[in-house]
Amino acid sequence: MNPRTNAPHKVIKNLVEAHSWLGLIISPLLFIVFWAGAITLFHDEIAQWAITPHHPVQSSQQDLPLGNLVEQKMAEYPVAEDGRFRINMPTALVPYYIFYLEVVDQTAESGRLSFPILVDPKTGETVAGKDDFLLSQFIYRLHYNLHLPGGSYLIGMVTLVFLFALVSGVFIHARKLFKHFFQYRVDKQRRDHLLDLHTVVGVMSLPFTLMYALSGLVLNLAIVFQLAFATFIYQGDQQALFNDAGFKRVVEPRSKTPMAMDNAFTLIEQTKQQANFELRNVIFHHFGAENALVQVRGTDTASFAQRDEVTYRVANGDVVDKVNAEQYNVFRQGRDVLVTLHFGNFAGMDVRILYFILAIAISAMIVAGNMLWINKRRAQRQSSPRSIAIAGAITIGGCGGIIVATAVGFLCERLLPATLAARGDWLIASFVLALLATMLVSINISNIKRHISRLLLLTSLLLIITIVADWLMFAEQIITLWQDGFTAVIGVQVSMGFMAAIGVFSALKLKDPKPMATFDNLSNPLVN
Repeated sequence: MNPRTNAPHKVIKNLVEAHSWLGLIISPLLFIVFWAGAITLFHDEIAQWAITPHHPVQSSQQDLPLGNLVEQKMAEYPVAEDGRFRINMPTALVPYYIFYLEVVDQTAESGRLSFPILVDPKTGETVAGKDDFLLSQFIYRLHYNLHLPGGSYLIGMVTLVFLFALVSGVFIHARKLFKHFFQYRVDKQRRDHLLDLHTVVGVMSLPFTLMYALSGLVLNLAIVFQLAFATFIYQGDQQALFNDAGFKRVVEPRSKTPMAMDNAFTLIEQTKQQANFELRNVIFHHFGAENALVQVRGTDTASFAQRDEVTYRVANGDVVDKVNAEQYNVFRQGRDVLVTLHFGNFAGMDVRILYFILAIAISAMIVAGNMLWINKRRAQRQSSPRSIAIAGAITIGGCGGIIVATAVGFLCERLLPATLAARGDWLIASFVLALLATMLVSINISNIKRHISRLLLLTSLLLIITIVADWLMFAEQIITLWQDGFTAVIGVQVSMGFMAAIGVFSALKLKDPKPMATFDNLSNPLVN
């Protein structure tokens, strides 16, 4: 054979091996990223479902002035005077102020502690700590850092490998990319179904996955680029880097001369009334001091992915810094575009539903890719049965465990008492225990199809119990919330019911005596 003719085949073969091994190695973490990312698309809807039945907001009442609320919370909590604090505005989905306070705490290493609280805008009551209802935020953190120290860097590296897997996959299927674009074989050998599922989803979702890989890579590894720029271009002057990037920091010490803060709230209201400006949050620096500053942040509703920000000197109303469409900053604009694309918040619900479907499809593609690897290694006599068993346990136990643990998380978010101390810690513990338990029972199984069917039925049962618990505990509140326009509570219930129905349908298909291609003959080699 001509060496020149054989060279491309050798390159493709090497790409296939690299694609398979790297995909297998990152598959558990990549599955978590896409599964948690799919749910994170509805972060605020889940937050409304979790919180508002416990603490309904009377939409017919007038909001209290923000200045009164701030003075009230400053009196209630030992806020560190030399620090800063942020207030997120109520939204249609999360109808509470979120105060991110820095309170004095001698037990903390720094002498202060971050203390986020939810405040009813109608009554001024502190309804809960933000971390008391942790499910939506927990899943979001799981998406970008796995709740691990240095987890964002790990996810960044996984994203980098995923980008290589995408590019190598395109090269592997380049010759048949268009010819077999929609091919899904149902009348040939059973193993073709897995390959077709993996390939068709990979091709159809390619623009989506490329966008996610690139944006996730930049967002998760930005700190690495920041360190490199600060070291080699800015000679270690990190503040100069932040200034050029449009993130200026307040470095002046707090004045000892006190000052009334009425003008700060006047400036906030004036900025809020500007055309095409939607207020998102405000940040106070040196609150109550003569050199106090207030940063007012919002969204430019007339532009794509444009966030406006203006910093005022409270004493005289002078503009200290301003970022908007006219004062364009390439770095911040690029980052905002990536964030907007990554979370699908540039359009309506339909785009987020499309993102969700694609993310779930990619999760299925990841599992299918692992099954392809397992089938291929099982056909090779020299392959280690133990390594195949471990790969199967990671795929079924890890991926299936995340699905079951998510359903457990939703159930715990509803059933745990709102007044329970360390409620968020209990929820996290329940999630982790459900994940570990599923992984343990997935190690030695004789029939993988039956095991997956049981996991799907368990997940569906947990979701149905959650819906029933919703109505048993909060039927009156849910109806009132719907009438007041808080429709996300029932919307999340409908979504859970839909996912439960899909789980039952899939489980029954797997129990069908007619062989199903995707998981046929995947019994555990350690058992057999």
